[in-house]
This record gives sequence, structure tokens and C-alpha cells, in this order.
Amino acid sequence: GMNRYYYAPKDDPFHRDRWEELYTEEALADLAALADYTAARQMDFVYCLAPGLTIEFSGEAQFMRLMEKFRQVYSVGVRHFGLLLDDIPAELLHETDRVRFGEAVNAHIFLLRRCFAALKAMEPSVRFIVCPMEYHGRGNEYYISRLGQALSGEIELFWTGRNICSQELLEEDAVRFAQHTLHPPLYWDNFPVNDAEMLHEMHLGPLEGREPGLYRHCRGLALNGMEYFECTKVAFLTAARYLWSPEDYDPQMAWLWALEELLGKESAARFLPFAEQLLTSCLKVQNGPRMAAAIDRAAALFRAGNPAAALETLEALMLWMEDCRAFLAQGGHPMLAELGKWIRKYNQCCDVLRQVILVLKAPKKTALRSCLEEKLEEYNENAAVLTEFGFRAFCEKVLEYVS
Repeated sequence: GMNRYYYAPKDDPFHRDRWEELYTEEALADLAALADYTAARQMDFVYCLAPGLTIEFSGEAQFMRLMEKFRQVYSVGVRHFGLLLDDIPAELLHETDRVRFGEAVNAHIFLLRRCFAALKAMEPSVRFIVCPMEYHGRGNEYYISRLGQALSGEIELFWTGRNICSQELLEEDAVRFAQHTLHPPLYWDNFPVNDAEMLHEMHLGPLEGREPGLYRHCRGLALNGMEYFECTKVAFLTAARYLWSPEDYDPQMAWLWALEELLGKESAARFLPFAEQLLTSCLKVQNGPRMAAAIDRAAALFRAGNPAAALETLEALMLWMEDCRAFLAQGGHPMLAELGKWIRKYNQCCDVLRQVILVLKAPKKTALRSCLEEKLEEYNENAAVLTEFGFRAFCEKVLEYVS
């Protein structure tokens, strides 16, 4: 049910690094096929170009090349365009620009106005979307206020919220942005993307933290996916539920529904112990809530002098996790093929937990201590993000107990 696709991959050399060059015949045909594919599904295709790393804002020749690139893409049926100025130097690179504009915001206003006018002359119904150089904050900062107030209200402005990856998107922030820029924000929601320092995280949780009434104050919400296409579908499906009915949206229910849509009901239930360990993202602070609760209960029972009940709790957790492990080992689903390094970490987690149980049940506990130490060290050395600190802390307490 989503209705717009933004084409802006940094690994397309013609999008950013070689923006001045026209597409080859083969690359243009691929782009046309993608635009046709989205159109057949009642989606708007927005072609985005990112010239900000090298462009001379006052340069006539580079502006002509920019428009030549847009006209080339227009020739294969694209009617909506974006200009991205994100992740570029704050200082103007060219002396001619520094002399003419003084500061970056003036140069950006000049280029964006000129580009929009040229696109409107080419296609009166054009949609023009801009990602500003400063694309997150409170929405009342100098740069974004100046930029927004100087641009036509028809131009849409991307905004990621208070942070690059925002835990929350609030109505009051959207209102503030609109008051200061004279544009409702178009949210570039950096979820579930897991690049840069997040590369060891798998963001398999639901969209949440977006207020139910946000739609009243913004142009829309676009999600930034992971490079893991199949896994990205989980977050996208939950976002689709939110976008269609934000005031009735329940993140947990949407998440369980998404897993069932992708895996089937029975498989989703078996996959759940693993999926719950992959909730960490900018939106979520706790992985594996049910595992964490079981570990906390077992620790409390040990402290209360009831080791039998503690072991019973851990063994029930182990059975639940081992059934999931058997399911993961079967493979066969494209999502599982993308989850290899996290599945390896999950298998290590199961090995550690099983060793903890063996240590606690053994009459001579110290005999198994070195094996637990070895497995826990292997688990900790695996950089893939899984479980919370409580799991490791509990294992370390067990090691102290048997020392």
C-alpha cells in the first residue's frame, strides 16, 4: 500500500560521485524498467541526484549538466525529481561561490530555486523534493529556517527528526518545523537502515515511536531500508500498517503479523525466540525481552535459595530456544539466508546457555567451568549484536559461583 519510491542509492555512481555524467544506454534502460515497475503498482517514482560534493553553485556549465541529466531521466518517463544536499561540506568549496553567496545556505537557495523553475518549465506537474544540508534537529535552526522560507511551498523538504536516526517523531516537532520553514516536513525515516556503526545490528523490529497524529502535520514518511532486502520487509510491512491507520497502530501486533506474512504462522512462531533478539535499533533499547525476563527470574530464584526452580526456568527457556535453533538450521527461506552471522551468534548463545545449565546441575561444577568460559568468550568475541547485557552478566555470576 505504500505509494512512493525514492531512487537515491549512493552505490549508483551516476547518482552522486559521477553525477555530471549521463547514464549509459544500459543503465538508463535499467532505470526506466524500475520506473515502469513502480508505476504499474500505482507508485510515484522520484529520481534523486546528489551533486553537492563537487558542484559550483554559481556555475552555468554545471547547472546545464545538472538539467541535462534530469532531462535524460525525464525522457524515459520519470516526472518527479529530488536534489540531495546531505552529507556535504558546510563550507562552500569554490571561491566563486564564496564571493557570490557568502554562506552555504544562500548558494543552496539559489540552486534549488533555479532547478525547480527549470523543472516546472519542463513538466508543470513535477514534484520536487529536497534533502537539505542540515536535515535533523529541532526544526527551528538558522539554516533550515532560512532555506525553507526562501523556497516555494510546492517544494518538499526531507527531515529525519531530532536525530539522524530518531527514536521518536513527535507532532510538536513537526509543527515547529512547519512554523519556522513554512513547509510541513517530509520525514526521511532512517529505519530500519543499519549501515555505518550499526552494521553489526539486525533491525528486525517494528516501526514505533511515531506519534499517531503525525500525519496531520507532515507530507509523509519514507523509510530507509537495509541492504538486507528480505529482512527489510519486516519493518516495511509494519510501517505500511502505521501509514494506513496510524491512530489504530499497535507495533507489537503489526510485528507479529509481518512475521506471519513473510514466514507463515507456524514458522513465525518457531522463529520468534531468534527474532526477539534482533530488536535493537534507534527505536528499541532492549533485545530479547522474554529471555531477559527468564534470566532475571532464574537469578532471583538462585538468590532466594531455590536452585531447583531456577534450573526449571532456565531449562524451559532452553527448550524454547532450541526449537527455534532447529528451525533456523532447516533454512529454505530467503530471509534466513541474509541472517547468517546473527544465526551463528544465536547458536553460540544456545551453547552458552546449555553449558550454564550443565554446570549448575553437575555435582562437581568446577569440572565444566573451563568449557563455559571458552564458550562465553567465543560468544563475546562475535561482533553481531544479540541479547542484552543481563545474559552475559548472569553467565559471569555462574562462573563466580563455581570458582
